[in-house]
Amino acid sequence: MNRRVFAAALVGLTLGVSGARADAPMSIAGATTVDAKAIIALMESKPDLVIIDNRRAEDYANGFIEGAVRVLDTDLTEAVLASHVKTKATPVLFYCNGVKCGRAAKATEMAVRWGYTQVHYYALGMEEWRALGLPVAGP
Repeated sequence: MNRRVFAAALVGLTLGVSGARADAPMSIAGATTVDAKAIIALMESKPDLVIIDNRRAEDYANGFIEGAVRVLDTDLTEAVLASHVKTKATPVLFYCNGVKCGRAAKATEMAVRWGYTQVHYYALGMEEWRALGLPVAGP
């Protein structure tokens, strides 16, 4: 077996048979995990709720939760978040494509670390939202 084939085999073993990466966590310390029903309740009860879509531009262009602003997780800084969320006590919701995506998990962890106190994490993301037939806004 040559070195390239051996290296590829090792990578395959490391990634697992499917090659898929690990799922994002279903909960994050310091944040409230929500499902679609809870998001609708938040939208109705918290008019100052800021919804942050952590997906890539092409995903966002194919539809997003109404009112969401797109901030890719890799572009999120404390200053960027502060430009969208008035105070650290303002409710904020992060979502992405779902548990196979993981972008919202990273963004949620950052917001908690930066001291935001009303952080909501939609782990199931757009995958669940679309599966339930909930409304999707366009750009």
